[in-house]
Amino acid sequence: MRFWKNFILPVSLLAGTIIGAGIFSLPYVFSRAGLFWSFLLLIVFTLVFCVVHLMYADLILKNSDRHRFAGFARIYFGEKGYWLSILGTVVEMFFVLVIYLVLSASFISLIFPRLPIVWGVIIFWWLGSLAIFAGTKRVALFEFLATAGILAVVALIAVWGVPQFLEKDFSLISSDYFLWFLPFGPLLFSLNGRPAVPSLIHYFNRIGRPVTEARKPIIWGTVIPALVYLFFVSGVIGLSGKITPDSISGVSSNISFWAFLLIFGVLGILSLLSSYFSIGLDVRHSLEFDLRSSKILSAFLIVSLPLILFFLNSGSFLSLVGFAGGIFIGLEGIMILWMWKKSRKQEGKSLIKKIWAPFWWTIILVFVASVVYTIISRFV
Repeated sequence: MRFWKNFILPVSLLAGTIIGAGIFSLPYVFSRAGLFWSFLLLIVFTLVFCVVHLMYADLILKNSDRHRFAGFARIYFGEKGYWLSILGTVVEMFFVLVIYLVLSASFISLIFPRLPIVWGVIIFWWLGSLAIFAGTKRVALFEFLATAGILAVVALIAVWGVPQFLEKDFSLISSDYFLWFLPFGPLLFSLNGRPAVPSLIHYFNRIGRPVTEARKPIIWGTVIPALVYLFFVSGVIGLSGKITPDSISGVSSNISFWAFLLIFGVLGILSLLSSYFSIGLDVRHSLEFDLRSSKILSAFLIVSLPLILFFLNSGSFLSLVGFAGGIFIGLEGIMILWMWKKSRKQEGKSLIKKIWAPFWWTIILVFVASVVYTIISRFV
């Protein structure tokens, strides 16, 4: 029981948030950039986010779990940093919620092929919005159940698809240098679990355990999604006749077994829902604690704005994921690094004591390269 409460549930809380919409962009971008190169990037980016998540936890421990990213930016960078962080968090998170709604349409069509897409998205939106107002402990339990279901289905995809993947010929690394950076934005998007870290720390406070015990759950909560992605990418590539940007149509067009498509659809809905309400919960707290908006106003924005933006959106799933990861999360990562560096002068508990200088600059380079590539690919 102690292992369940102190390790399994908090790991599920973080891993369940990380494993979201981004997983479905990876098979396509990995195949375009070259699989050897992309898997190498997956290892590097996983190490980067283990450190970044621990750094963000340190900021919470040295300040308060009532603050969110914008509140920390005000503490360490002043008012200018505060308003910049609003763009990099609250706007980003609403943007991410729209991505989940966009992708949910594809998975709902697998489960209910005759249901109009609009009604399917509305049902998903209603369930996700309702769960945002659940308590932290209920969220942690749901994350465990959702993550367990996702892992089971990914295992099924891997068992079925990996043998076929091993028989295929694929590019180890693209000859187009520009494509080497294609996975950067989707990987940042797919591995970012920063919104769940405050809930994880708050969970340890609520169960009365020392917050320093959060170190291992944070690391494993970051590593497990990377392992899931490895098997998912291999399985999807093995099962797909043609690899598509959302992974869904490529698999569904090559498989006529209705039960598998149904399970694949459930996988998508579970992964999207688990992340949708965790991120929505973080936005709600940011609006209430950092922007000091009323509970009624924050609830109204959380419930209504994602659906409104969904109907106004005209971008593709892959372009939305790449933009959100490359720009928003890239800038967010850079800010976390500098906030953590400033926080070292403060007294208080810490989960990470020191960073090897070359690795520090490697992390900076990863985020900067992602931002620059996204800007060049979108606007130049």
